[in-house]
Amino acid sequence: MKIFLGVILAVLVSGIGYFYYLGAFDTVHVKEESLGPFYVLSHDRLGSYRNVGETFEAIQKEFPEKGLKNYKLFGIYKDNPKMVPEEKLRCEVGALFSAPITEIPSGFSLPLKYKVIEKKRYLTADFPVKSFVSIFLGIFKVYPELTKSCVEKGCDMNGKASMEIYEPIVERQTKYLFPLDSPGFD
Repeated sequence: MKIFLGVILAVLVSGIGYFYYLGAFDTVHVKEESLGPFYVLSHDRLGSYRNVGETFEAIQKEFPEKGLKNYKLFGIYKDNPKMVPEEKLRCEVGALFSAPITEIPSGFSLPLKYKVIEKKRYLTADFPVKSFVSIFLGIFKVYPELTKSCVEKGCDMNGKASMEIYEPIVERQTKYLFPLDSPGFD
């Protein structure tokens, strides 16, 4: 019995320690920033947000083969999954560049579009990326705080899109953005 309780206690302490390491107990700091312009190559998706990983995998495989480098992955999530049926969720997933792209290679497995998201004011929050679990933990930690701050500033949350910029290698964080100047990112 003592061994069983010891194992349960060790698992519990390890789990709490792991979530502490991931940032589960960190305070989310929301701030207002002017960011952009963003130069993006993106793919429009319809359906569950859980399936965006397929697009990220294709980008990470094909972009280096086509000579595209120095980009961050991003997602623009256009619908609230609590209000829109899963099969009707709209998003844009792709790569964000710090400078304009002069030539877009052809032959990608996904249809991609190039656009510029002009400089705007955003409510932002950063969350650390320490493992794959961090992405999901960030969603549950950050969105309630961003939404609360946005509502306090008088945002109309109806139709409000969000953007996530993923930088798991150098900065090791995800930046979450709500536009203040408009509901979307067009």
